[in-house]
Amino acid sequence: MILVTGASGKTGKALVKTLSKTESVRAFVHREEHVSLMESLGADHVIVGDLQGEPAVRAALSGVRAIYHICSNMNPDEAGIGKLVIESAKKAGVEHFVYHSVLHPQIEVMNHHWQKMRVEEMLFESGLPFAILQPAPYMQNLLAGWKSIVEDGVLCVPYSVHAKFSFVDLEDVAEAAKIILTEPGHMNAIYELAGTAPTSHAQVAEIFSRALNRDVRAEKEEIGDWRLRAGGMSEYARENLARMFEYYDQWGLAGNINALRWLLKREPTSLKLFAEKAAKDTRANT
Repeated sequence: MILVTGASGKTGKALVKTLSKTESVRAFVHREEHVSLMESLGADHVIVGDLQGEPAVRAALSGVRAIYHICSNMNPDEAGIGKLVIESAKKAGVEHFVYHSVLHPQIEVMNHHWQKMRVEEMLFESGLPFAILQPAPYMQNLLAGWKSIVEDGVLCVPYSVHAKFSFVDLEDVAEAAKIILTEPGHMNAIYELAGTAPTSHAQVAEIFSRALNRDVRAEKEEIGDWRLRAGGMSEYARENLARMFEYYDQWGLAGNINALRWLLKREPTSLKLFAEKAAKDTRANT
């Protein structure tokens, strides 16, 4: 049995779907309405609870061989949740603790990165056999602005369109996680999961242009304008995202492709292939 926490998010859903094809999966979700979705993705058991509640975490870990721990995005108590889950996993005798971190958690100015670094440190000191995955930004995140890209030919981001990023396909991350959870040789390991060479959003726009057979340009949205649109989220999330965008504007977020290539034993999905699939899906639905 493999436990996936944070299973109702996009990473958790991809992992449950991939793992359940060959493994017995227990999904931990926060709300009752997510149960049927988890079951449709192949989860054998679904537990509804709060990752900040020790009884629920302890129950979820009962009889589990391995855990893939995902904390909800921009959670101000990620370190506290990580501490509880790690301590509970140790008491439960979990054989492998895999933690979903982030590319370059060392960046202190981005607090959500820094919180993940603290959880990594707790894992080092826990005595648990562990693996840490540090994925780059998902290619799927680019689809948040897909309507504007397709209809207006504009890829808009709140930072420099020339800053360089490495991207990764979420499906490649799920496949790599499955390998790490089910194959030997991945104890006490840290893997940076980047699927592309450093690429700017201006270059991404060119790739989308070719896939869609129309002009697409990348434009920078000023951070003040972004803040006006971000009124529906918590203050913690809004301020951390703003700091993240300010960091991206100057430094981007670039990684190395070799670890993912080695894990998958193939070339990771390219932005070209991802864009062509997205364009094909769009044409099929119109």
